[in-house]
This record gives sequence, structure tokens and C-alpha cells, in this order.
Amino acid sequence: MRSLGPRYRALWTGQALAQFGAYIAFFSIPELIAFITDKTNTLDYAVTYALENLPIILTGLVGGVLLDRLHLRPVIITTHLVRASVFFYLSAVANRDTLEVPTIMALAFVIGTMSTMFEGALYAVLPNVVKKSQLPRANSLITATIQVNFALAPLFAGILTSVIARRGLGLSLTLFLTGLLFVAAAISMHRVGRVAHHRSPGEGRSGFFTEAANGIRYVWAEPRLRLITIAAAVANLVVGFVEGTWKVLYTVVIGTASAAESGILLSMLGVGGVIGAFIAPAFTSRLGLGRSLVVGMWITGLGMFAFMFTRYGILAIVLQILWMCGVSIVNVPIATVRQVYSSPSMLGRVITASRAIGWATIPLGAVLGGALGSSPTTYPWVARMAPILMMATAVWLATTVIWKDTFGPRDDEPEPAAGDQPHGEASLDETEPETPDLEPSSPDVEPDAEEAPVGEIEEGS
Repeated sequence: MRSLGPRYRALWTGQALAQFGAYIAFFSIPELIAFITDKTNTLDYAVTYALENLPIILTGLVGGVLLDRLHLRPVIITTHLVRASVFFYLSAVANRDTLEVPTIMALAFVIGTMSTMFEGALYAVLPNVVKKSQLPRANSLITATIQVNFALAPLFAGILTSVIARRGLGLSLTLFLTGLLFVAAAISMHRVGRVAHHRSPGEGRSGFFTEAANGIRYVWAEPRLRLITIAAAVANLVVGFVEGTWKVLYTVVIGTASAAESGILLSMLGVGGVIGAFIAPAFTSRLGLGRSLVVGMWITGLGMFAFMFTRYGILAIVLQILWMCGVSIVNVPIATVRQVYSSPSMLGRVITASRAIGWATIPLGAVLGGALGSSPTTYPWVARMAPILMMATAVWLATTVIWKDTFGPRDDEPEPAAGDQPHGEASLDETEPETPDLEPSSPDVEPDAEEAPVGEIEEGS
């Protein structure tokens, strides 16, 4: 990490603290619902999880325009402080009889909105903090940290909640500590220092909705961006179902007998994610971004499919680690493709538009899974069929231009983003469309196809 510089280290520290807080919330918010309702309602959990992820769709496109207009460091700091305020409030009211599930759902939506803005800004700011050739490593370290937090934060929250004699008091303390983590994340982000804006000050602006639409059009016109967005949508449909109903999955399908066993399985997701994040750069350096994505989807689908037919024990833990390892292998090339094949002036919109489309299926998967699997009879079959969709998508991706993308093994710089040849290939499949001229009169769209997709690093003071 030292080679990435002190500014990256400060950025990494802040996002690590924020993600630790986010994954404590992943455990504590369902526990808070269970505490105040004293029941296990699959749909309550699924709807709350969906509302936390719904802003990816509703605010993602609008957020992308804002990210291309605003300085990113203040945006990230604001998202941390708003989320801190929400968790301080929940900590204060957790033991009151007046707290109801609809209130938690509304606050989950606020948390999700801030998380959407934070994650879009985080990946948009990276090309201005590290060199272009360092992006795969910078992304893999962030992915690894996210997965370490996924392993440790739910376990930490579960132990803290269980150790405190009064469960409500344990939840209050957990929620308060989550708020403090977001405050610390904001302080760390402030230490990054001024970050140069990725959009030139001399560039004009189109209308707000025109700029948002251009982001979608750019993603859909660039073959690699389009394919990784579809891949993310399929993967998130399946993962959204699993994450949105994990309490039921572990109890009904896997047969966990206690909260401790469920916590162990959740932690193993983090372990698998860490392993995958650390080996992902080796995959991309040998196979390229596209083939790493396809292989990662195969690992995820096969591992998850086998996991759904096991009972709690060593084999279930190993398979849990395996399929989450595949998820991390998928995430690193997806994040890097967005950064590498985007025009500099549209970086925020391209990242958030791709995420909005790709992550739109998370709440859909959670709600559909909760509804279709609302009974112990139907749920196991829904869970066991879901991974097949991911494996089928991997087979399809192997027939597309994404499989030919070899950026990583031999090239330090990617080809131009719009409709040009992938690295290491003589030409694209003739059926792949050229990227159209997106409103050539609009300065926020790059009309020159000969320019590199991402500008040079501009270090801020």
C-alpha cells in the first residue's frame, strides 16, 4: 500500500472505517427489527434490505451528474456525517416502544442514499489519487477491506449484542459505535487533502437530465461497459436474494441451530471475499479483465449452487468461502473497467449509471426472494435455482467481446473507450456497434474517439 501514496492510505482508512460501520448495520438493523417485533417475518427483512439498496436506482443517475459537478471530497465527508446522525438517532430510540418498523425502513432508505453517493464518489475519486496503472491494485485493496469488514463486523456486532445482558442495550451500544465509525471516516477523508476535479473547469454543462441520459447512453454504447453492467445485474439479482433473506436461508436451507452458527456463516462470506480480492490482481494480470470476470462468475455460481444443497458444517463453510471468493474476483474487474473505459469528464455519471443499472436488481432479488420463498416449502427450491442463472450468464459472456479484453497482462494503458479494438485482438466482432457521437455539441461528452478514456492523474495540493 505504501507505493500508492499517503493520500490513498488516508482514503483507504476512511472507507475501511465506513465499510466496517456499514456491515455492523447489516447485522444490527435486522436484529433491531426482530427485537421490536419479536417475530421472524421474511418480508420485513427483505423490504428493509431492498429500501437500503433502492437509492442505487433512484438516486444513482442523479447522483452521477452531481458527482461530475461537485468536488468529491466534501461529498464523501457529507455522506459519512449523515449516516452517523442516523445511527446516533437509532441508538437513542432503540429501547423505546415508539420505534416502529416503518421508521427503520425510512432510515434504511436514507442510509442507502448516502451509501450510493459515497460509493460512486469513492470510485470516481480514485483515478485522481493513484496512477492509472495502479487502479487494479487500488481497487483490489478496497475490495479486500470491504470483505474483511464483512467477515469481522457482523461477528463483532453479534458478540457485542449478545454479551450485553439486556439485548436492547446491546443494540443501542452497537448502533452508537456505528455512528462513531462514520465520524472517524469523515475525519480520515478530510486528511486526504484537496482532490483535483476530474472535469475540466473550462467545460460547459448541458441540462441536468441531458447529462444523466448521456451517462446511460455512454454505458450502453461502449461494449465492455454494457457487458459488465449486465453481468453485475445478474450477479446482484442472485446475491440480493441471498443477502436479503440470509436469516431464513441459514435456518431453513442450511440448518443453523443458533445465532452463533449464522454469524459464523456470515463471517465466512467475508473470509472468501478477502481471499478473492487478494488473488483478483493475479487473475487480471494473467487473464485480463474480461476473462477474470467470466471465471469469477463461474466460481460464484458453482460454489453457491453446491452450498444450497449442504447442511451446516465444514463443507458448508468451505463452499460459502468459495462462492464469495468468486464474487470478489468479479468485483475487481467490474470496478476497473468502469474507471478505465470511461471518458474523464463523464467518470461520475458512467460509474453511477453502471452501478444503478447493475445494482437495480439487488432490491428486486431481495423482494422476489422474500415473496417467492415466503414458506419453508418453496424457499429451498428458489434458493437452489438462483445460482443457475449466474452460471448461464458466465457461459454467455464467454461468447462476447468481454472475453477478448486482455487489458492487464500486456498493456499499461487501455484502448479508447468508444467502439475501438480490445487489447490483444486484431478487431472486434463486426456485430459490435460503434459508440455513437453522444450530443457532439455538448461539452460533457468526449467526441474524439482517439483520446484515451481516462485523463492523466492530476495531483491536488
